[in-house]
Amino acid sequence: MFTGIVSDIGEIVSLAPTVQGQLHRLRIACRYDHSSILDGASIACNGVCLTVVASGVDRGKTWF
Repeated sequence: MFTGIVSDIGEIVSLAPTVQGQLHRLRIACRYDHSSILDGASIACNGVCLTVVASGVDRGKTWF
């Protein structure tokens, strides 16, 4: 059972619909080390697990 450990508080920096139109892509900025976020990783956000499909660094902030 997940205990709810909070390791960072991210910030939604963009929300865009995908080509299919029914799905949306979030970009969340965080303080995680970029090298620790791998494509396919699962990151819990407010109880919902999100799958990382891309990550990078922009203006000194890591995003996924």
